[in-house]
Amino acid sequence: MARSPYTAFEAEVVAVEDLCPSFRRITFGGPGLAEFGIPFHPLDLRVKLIIPPGGGAPVFDLVSFLDAHQDDDVSWYQAWLQVDEAERGTMRTYTVREWRDAERELVIDLVLHTDAQGRSGPAAQWAQDATVGATLHVMGPSRPEPGFEAQASRAGIEFDPGAARDLLLVGDETAVPAIASILEALADAEAAAPEGAQREAIVPCRGRALLEVPLAADALELRAPAGMEVIWLPREGREPGALLEPAVKDAVLTDPEALAGADAARGGELEEVDVDTAILWEVPHLLTQSAAGSSTDVEADDRPFYAWIAGEAGVVKSLRRYLVREVGVDRRQVAFMGYWREGRAEAS
Repeated sequence: MARSPYTAFEAEVVAVEDLCPSFRRITFGGPGLAEFGIPFHPLDLRVKLIIPPGGGAPVFDLVSFLDAHQDDDVSWYQAWLQVDEAERGTMRTYTVREWRDAERELVIDLVLHTDAQGRSGPAAQWAQDATVGATLHVMGPSRPEPGFEAQASRAGIEFDPGAARDLLLVGDETAVPAIASILEALADAEAAAPEGAQREAIVPCRGRALLEVPLAADALELRAPAGMEVIWLPREGREPGALLEPAVKDAVLTDPEALAGADAARGGELEEVDVDTAILWEVPHLLTQSAAGSSTDVEADDRPFYAWIAGEAGVVKSLRRYLVREVGVDRRQVAFMGYWREGRAEAS
């Protein structure tokens, strides 16, 4: 039977590391990840962790369940939802911080957050309690068959700057692992470029990474290309987005050349998204023709500016309105992604 390009894998915790007050790094390995993987840098790849009920070992055989339902008319996810949560567990989405292909190890940095009452969600609680040897299931990409690496799916990866020369990366703590991974990929590509040769398209000439985190102690040491300025914005008790929104406006106002040609789109139509009932997820390759019709006529390969924005949906919505409606940025130059919504848990 042909391997499914996206399926479940049993993963074992092989290392646990507290990076700072708000982040715990979990490294997964084990024989169950033998067929997991992609033949390129993960960038902002999203995977799903299935948190076992009660925080113990999985009691539900998700791998066999998916094999049994892969030919059904109903999606595996809908079929999975019909299983009692007390048996199947809960599903949460995370971005990959690092994939070590040679070691078959998957690194995930989890935010250790609590609500106003000091309670943690199932994933944060699992991360707080995780020890070496613990297991869970990961939903992610299958390793391509030998000789078919070029056909590997890029599903779950949104970062796509094309030939943009100016880059803006924006996110709160939930987006920090993805931005850290992207910066690392840019630094790797920069280092690999021959001396004096034209840089690869993925390497910007300049840019900023704006990262809003709960505490000043959460500012991690990140590897980034020389032209990228990494700015940490510790909230220290403020509301999500309190520092991120003014930082984005400052970045735009102090770097007008990055938005050259944007004025033509100012005042264009912008569909409203109710972030309390729908997911705000607008990335260039998913824009419909009608939505793209309200943007300026900029070819993807010629765009001078590209922004990647992820985090709390209400904050992302506000930044979307500002950049598209007020500044006039072409929507095909920005990825807007609501990773989470304040006061709401991810559906599972």
